[in-house]
Amino acid sequence: MNYKQDQLREFQKCCDLKKGPLYFMEEFMKIQHPTRGGISFEPYDYQLDLIENYNNYRYSINMLGRQMGKTTVAAGYLLWYAMFKPDSTILVAAHKASGSNEIMQRIRYAYENIPDHIRAGVAEYNKGSITFDNGSRIVSSTTTETTGRGMSLTLIYCDEFAFVRNTIAKEFWTSLSPTLATGGKCIVTSTPNNDDDQFAMIWQQANKMFDEHGNAKEVGINGFRPFIAKWDEHPERDEAWATQERNSIGEERFRREHD
Repeated sequence: MNYKQDQLREFQKCCDLKKGPLYFMEEFMKIQHPTRGGISFEPYDYQLDLIENYNNYRYSINMLGRQMGKTTVAAGYLLWYAMFKPDSTILVAAHKASGSNEIMQRIRYAYENIPDHIRAGVAEYNKGSITFDNGSRIVSSTTTETTGRGMSLTLIYCDEFAFVRNTIAKEFWTSLSPTLATGGKCIVTSTPNNDDDQFAMIWQQANKMFDEHGNAKEVGINGFRPFIAKWDEHPERDEAWATQERNSIGEERFRREHD
C-alpha cells in the first residue's frame, strides 16, 4: 500500500519504544465490552500505570483484583510488542486453557480492527498462535512443568499465576529461569490466592526494595518491579458496590478477590 504522510507519522509514533505502547492502545485498539459491544480502549488511570510497569521494567509482577481489565491491557501490550519489536518470541502461559484462549481471542480481535497502515502482516494465524511477517510470534499455552522449555523466549506473560498448582508453578519457574537469565523479559499478573505459593514468593521478594545500606531501589531483590491495583481504583466501583459484594461473597473472599 502507499502510505500518506499522516499515516507514516502515526506508524512512527507506534514504533517509539517508550511511548509507543500507550499511543498504539489509545489510538488504535478496539475491545469487546460485555454490554456495549466493540468500543475503543480508553484506559483508566491505574491501567496507564500498569502499561508503564509492563513496558519500563524487564521483570514486573502485578497484583490486581478481579475484573480490573488486566487481560485487556495484556492483550494490547503483547500485540504491540509483537508488531513493533521484530523477531520476538512471546509466550502466553495461563493456568487454564480457557485463560490462554481468552487472551489470544482478545489479541485477534484487536489485531483485526487495526487500520492497515498500522497492522503488521501475518504468515500464520491460528487459535493458539500468531506468526507475523516481521519474524515475531505469539504462542499460548497452559502452564505446566515444561512450558517454555527449549524455546528462545523474548517475552513471557504469566496470567493468573497464583492459581497454578504450586508444585507445577515451582517446576515451571525453575525451567524458566535460564531463559530469563539470557535476556528474556517477564511479566507476571494475577489476583492473589495463598500466602505461600510461587506468586506470593515472587511478590514478597519484589517488595524488598532496599539495598544493604537501606537505600530504596526501583526493583526488589529478585529484580521484579511490583505493582498493585485494588477495587477502589476502578472508577465504576464505590462503597455501595463494595458493600453488596462483601455481603455476597464474605469479607475474607472480598479481601482476596478485590483488595
